[in-house]
Amino acid sequence: MKNDQPTAAVIIGVLATIPYELLTTVLKALGYAKYSVYEVTSLMITLNRPDRLLGAILSMTLGASIALILYWIVVGRFGWEKLIFKSIFLSLQSWLLLEALFMWLIEGRNLIPFRPLSDYYAHLSGVVIFGVVMGLLFQKYVKDK
Repeated sequence: MKNDQPTAAVIIGVLATIPYELLTTVLKALGYAKYSVYEVTSLMITLNRPDRLLGAILSMTLGASIALILYWIVVGRFGWEKLIFKSIFLSLQSWLLLEALFMWLIEGRNLIPFRPLSDYYAHLSGVVIFGVVMGLLFQKYVKDK
């Protein structure tokens, strides 16, 4: 049976959000962050009511989209070399774009109170974890299959 690489990439993108959520949940429990990644993602829809289930669905959809971009555009154009660095770079670029949109559309319009600066650092570290996990899973399950 032939391996369906785009489907594997989507599944990897979905699964890579889980360690990201676990890290931000731990940081939230320690009082360092105000929201976990699933909660802050849900605010794009609910505006002021963080919900983990809705946030999980949205984050996993975004993770799958980022994984497809990594597979089709980044790997397709630049190859498999230094895949983990490419994955981290793409994850950071995606985070910057999504944070800018979030700030402009939601926080900047005072629809929710501004998050503490530590929230940004917590999510930044989570994005790096997302990129590393996605890159490692790509190397194991997608590369040369």
